[in-house]
Formats: sequence, C-alpha cells, structure tokens
Amino acid sequence: MALIVIKKSPVENISKRMWEITKPGDIVILVQDGIFWAINEKSKEYLKDGVSVYTLKEDLEARGYREEDSIYGCIDYNGWVELIEKNELIIS
Repeated sequence: MALIVIKKSPVENISKRMWEITKPGDIVILVQDGIFWAINEKSKEYLKDGVSVYTLKEDLEARGYREEDSIYGCIDYNGWVELIEKNELIIS
C-alpha cells in the first residue's frame, strides 16, 4: 500500500501517470493544483477499484472551491499527517 500525492493539474502528463501507477489498497491525496482532479468527473476514468482518494481541504479552499465541490472526501492537514504516518511508501 502506498500514499500517492498528486499535486499537478489534470493537464500535466505527470499527474495522469500518477493515477496510472495506483494499485488496489493505495491512497491518493490531491494537493496544490492536483485538487482540480477533485472537481473534474473525468478523474473517475483514472480511478481503479480499491484505491481511496482524498482532497486536501485547505488547497481546495485556497483555489476558491468548497468542500462540497469535491467529488472525493476531503481531509485537512492533520488528516494528511495521519496518512503519512500510516504509509511506509510515499510517492510524490
């Protein structure tokens, strides 16, 4: 199981590649411009079964969106720290 941090927008090829490397049991967190995946239904095309996805609430709000705008669950900085502590492998 890995924590995969996507921080680039959907137009960046590297962010698409990050989705492609996910495996069942992995956790994806959308941060910085990666939050634009959270407001884009197309992101579900990249989502594999068994992968959990979260959006960093503070980055979502910093870009003018609300928690309700995210198609994935939101976590705050404390939640992100908890994910880091629980996962030995972090890919960013």
